Amino acid sequence: MKSKHVGALALMATGALAGQAQAQVTIYGLVDAAVQTTSGQPGGQANRLISGGIQGSRYGFKGSEDLGGGLKVVFELENQFAVDTGANKSSAQSFSRKALVGLSGDFGKVTVGRQTTVSYDAQSDLDPVQFANFTPLGNSGDAPALKFADYQVVNARRDNAVKYSLETNGLLVGAMVALGEQAGSTRAGSSLGLRVGYSGGGFSAQAAYDETRDNASAKATGLTLGGSYTLGDFTAYLGTAQVKNDFQSAGGFGRKNTVWWLGGRYALTPQFALHLAYYDQKQTGTTNAKGVATPDGNGKARTYSLLADYLLSKRSDVYIALQSTQLKDGMIAQMAANGTSSTVTTVLAGMRHKF
Repeated sequence: MKSKHVGALALMATGALAGQAQAQVTIYGLVDAAVQTTSGQPGGQANRLISGGIQGSRYGFKGSEDLGGGLKVVFELENQFAVDTGANKSSAQSFSRKALVGLSGDFGKVTVGRQTTVSYDAQSDLDPVQFANFTPLGNSGDAPALKFADYQVVNARRDNAVKYSLETNGLLVGAMVALGEQAGSTRAGSSLGLRVGYSGGGFSAQAAYDETRDNASAKATGLTLGGSYTLGDFTAYLGTAQVKNDFQSAGGFGRKNTVWWLGGRYALTPQFALHLAYYDQKQTGTTNAKGVATPDGNGKARTYSLLADYLLSKRSDVYIALQSTQLKDGMIAQMAANGTSSTVTTVLAGMRHKF
């Protein structure tokens, strides 16, 4: 009798272990800290210890459960923090970067929750300097360098979003709809996005369109186009992004920000790589909060970014970065020290560890 009980318990334990083997949960994260010196901005030179010289420091949980037949349940929760102070980057959100759950299979992946825009997804692939925080395309604001515009269309992430993505045979497609959740209006506060791409033979190209509306249904739109080509140890990049903002706030009512860029990455050794890029930015159509044109808010900028990145291991690297931005017209008064300096320069030296 006792042997039967032991056998039954063994079978139950085996079944439980088999069930656990089908579900996978990973704890992951990234810690990025750098010493930064910036000169030319309002207030003069500033020396800082910052969190996220290249990437915002974060921790997260992700996992999947195999349902059979290639179908899986997937989830991801990710929060950003400041390594220099230990504080959360958001006091209102437990997971400020991602909070999503969904299904994946041969059809692609469908997820719901807080997610990145398709502009963010495309630009992270197309930026020559690792989509670093200190570059014009960088979005987290961790590295307080010069920021001309938000090229991810107002915000890099959307709440209440349903997102679809598929990559097959070199083809990439994606779409996202975020619900505005406003009573009496299906448009107020809502967003949508579309993304297509193709890669093969060392060549890759992408296009992304994002649109979001404020609570008054005013619209902001963004378009990203670009590509890359890899030959041996060198990858070349070329791209452009444009954001048009009709939001009823200062600077809106048709303000347009445009950037185009080119650059490259060269791996001198398997451990050491150099990234170099040039960004040309332009702002037009600036208004005040009442929609009155304010031409002195228009201007241009030319930015040169250099990143030298050395791998200590598969998970750790050290880096040195230099960025110099030359301002013209109204941007001098808005972004330079006392409106007199036409050049803003940032130098960083940092370390990044992934776990």
